Amino acid sequence: MSILLLAGCSAQVPDGQSAPTSGERPAEAGGGVQVLVQKDISTWALPSDAYNPPPFALEDYAVDLQAEPCLEAAGITFRMVRFDPSGPAPKTMNGSQRRLFNQEIAAEFGYHEQLDPRVRMEDRTRNNASDELNDPQTWETWNNCRQQALQDLGGDPNQDVFSFGFPVDSADRDPAVKEAAVRWRECMEPLGIPDLPPDATPLTGLPTDSQYSEWGLNQDVAPWEIPPPSAEEIKVAVYDAQCRDSSGWSQARYDAEWDAEVSYLTKHYRQLEASRQKYEAQKEAYLKIVQERGQ
Repeated sequence: MSILLLAGCSAQVPDGQSAPTSGERPAEAGGGVQVLVQKDISTWALPSDAYNPPPFALEDYAVDLQAEPCLEAAGITFRMVRFDPSGPAPKTMNGSQRRLFNQEIAAEFGYHEQLDPRVRMEDRTRNNASDELNDPQTWETWNNCRQQALQDLGGDPNQDVFSFGFPVDSADRDPAVKEAAVRWRECMEPLGIPDLPPDATPLTGLPTDSQYSEWGLNQDVAPWEIPPPSAEEIKVAVYDAQCRDSSGWSQARYDAEWDAEVSYLTKHYRQLEASRQKYEAQKEAYLKIVQERGQ
């Protein structure tokens, strides 16, 4: 099964990702290194977007289609969630699985994530209620069928974790980000949040632990069972988004993340280009079988 690690705030390129349009040349990072992604804070586009693996939901569905004859022969009815690669991505996430947060998103979703409209909800609820794979022998057969299917499609059976974004953290220490964080805290003070963090940095900023609990965001339930955002959550989220912009934090953070990724890309360009070509071949194979056999 796939585990998703999110990084950040929020040739062929992943769905929804910014890329050079016709007639545009990729930006140069020096030393012949090309940045294949166009800078765009509205989608929090970063250089690493061109080097991410295919969406894990796409891989799961493609592998399931490839494994179907094997699963049917074994009498296994459990199937992965269907995924429509041509559908719109969730508003709270960009094409590289990175969380997005701005005033418009805050006004509609608060700090909630939008359920992915490309994913068949009836499949998710069906799988959540199924106990077919609780039997160890059934699970082993199911897993073996899928592992072989993954190899047939050119996937990597040893890749259990999907990492998105380059492993850089220098943006956390960037002076401009730190200065903007002070202004962000000053802007947020009227809300009287007792455990207001020192920064709005992703994964450590808002919502706080107490807000997660108060707003039901930490419930141990399926994502589609989490209640919609309350009026209070929307109010705080919109105020937070406005403060991130007015303090200059959003722009400073985005610029720092972009610069850090360009630096990483320059140092590891040859290795990353090899990975990009591999991922492009994988995505092409996944899309092909979904288009041919998908429902």
